[in-house]
Amino acid sequence: MNRLRIALNIVLAVGMFVGGIYLLGQDSFLLSDKWNHSLGTLFQGAALNCLAFGLMSLGGFAGIVGYSWVKGTLPMPSKDRIRPCPSYKGMVVMRFWYLLVPAIFLFALAFLLADKVPDRALQLTPQSGAAELSR
Repeated sequence: MNRLRIALNIVLAVGMFVGGIYLLGQDSFLLSDKWNHSLGTLFQGAALNCLAFGLMSLGGFAGIVGYSWVKGTLPMPSKDRIRPCPSYKGMVVMRFWYLLVPAIFLFALAFLLADKVPDRALQLTPQSGAAELSR
């Protein structure tokens, strides 16, 4: 179970870093609204950079926890339990707070700076394109 935890943290850290690098290479990113499908949150400029760096900071947290488990500087959770107890999770958060606090701050800032816009995917449906051509 412990090897699986380490492997999952490594995969999670790499995935978040790749996602952050991908976002840095984009001009904008549209996140569709879960409840109202006609709206979306558009990240561009500073909002997109905050989102990307927040992802990378969270990936750094996952990576440093996995690295600490491998080095033995952070005790592994019990092998018997799938979910560690809340006190263990609190100890990990308190130990690596310097990566979590910026991630939370950057995510909040990214959503504050982002714009709510109509979802472009719904505006460009085949039916609306056909109607515009027939005029």
